[in-house]
Amino acid sequence: MSNLDSQEALALDGQALLRSMDGSATAIRESRAAAGDVAITFPAEEVRNAVLCGMGGSAIAGDIVASALNERFLKPFAVVRDYYLPGWVGEHTLVIVSSYSGTTEETLTCTLEATERRSLVVGISSGGKIAGEYANQGIPVVPVPRGLQPRAALLRMLPPVVVILQRMGVIADSDPDLDEAQRIVAAGVKALRPEVRTTENPAKQLARELHGFVPLIWGSEVSAAVARRWKTQINENVEVPAFWGELPEVDHNEIVGFQGMGGLGPLLKVVGLTDTRQHRQVQRRFELTGELIRDSVAGVLTISPEGGTPLARALDLVLLGDYTALYMALLRDVDPGPVEIIESLKSRLATSPFGRAADRG
Repeated sequence: MSNLDSQEALALDGQALLRSMDGSATAIRESRAAAGDVAITFPAEEVRNAVLCGMGGSAIAGDIVASALNERFLKPFAVVRDYYLPGWVGEHTLVIVSSYSGTTEETLTCTLEATERRSLVVGISSGGKIAGEYANQGIPVVPVPRGLQPRAALLRMLPPVVVILQRMGVIADSDPDLDEAQRIVAAGVKALRPEVRTTENPAKQLARELHGFVPLIWGSEVSAAVARRWKTQINENVEVPAFWGELPEVDHNEIVGFQGMGGLGPLLKVVGLTDTRQHRQVQRRFELTGELIRDSVAGVLTISPEGGTPLARALDLVLLGDYTALYMALLRDVDPGPVEIIESLKSRLATSPFGRAADRG
């Protein structure tokens, strides 16, 4: 589809993922309120450390919070993408189980393990076993509206993480960060929504820049988790390969591989997600690394966010990446909604003799 400004392009979006983006700022406001209203039965004084258990879009919320609110953390916090909890998780650990569907088998297995260890568990979910069976057992669960693709629910899943961590004393007061993030996201929607023509729409322009290429997204500090989000959104929505990396680590290994790009080089475009407030040497690394690899790839792009707080800048980049991926899908004549290969994998896991962890958890 060559014309992103046409109604025919929007018609490809069978699940109206682009239209759902209009409610992004509302999602932040409503999910904050929902998390504040949930009764948590254990006192904050009991919490010594915290983990968030999740996969995919439900886990990236924890990653973004960990990086964007890094300086506000008062107690240790980690994100777990696995079937197992770390050995140090115990009775004084706040365990946030984050699963949009409430049926993610890795997260359910961790939930079972957390209850067995008598950890302090709080859920974030729209349904499934977390909002059903575990809520009925007395575990506090922040409700999330149903009917969304999990990856489209990030702004429903992320604010509750901030609110819960703040209520439990894991992070200092972060309400101003959420206020600024909500403002920036509202402004971003106005600038990137489908009604804004390509000549004035940065997301449509970037989608055209990346169309037909393999994107490699680099981030650092606040933008590192966002780079991962961009990669996964392109994978799921556009149905093409995409990769991500984190500076300065890239400069200690990955950069060498560009000398042997061969036939991959002309297919690869690098996107650097920078931040004007990142470490000065990191900014220099983005610039110098881009110069060193420029002749080995099809292009090197650099993007900087708006926003007065790290969380606002992170979500400004998230919004740009989400819109860009959706527009890239339309350029490929792909409906960005279905993820049939993931559903096929889940179905096969559920019928295998070793694939019933979700039922046990």
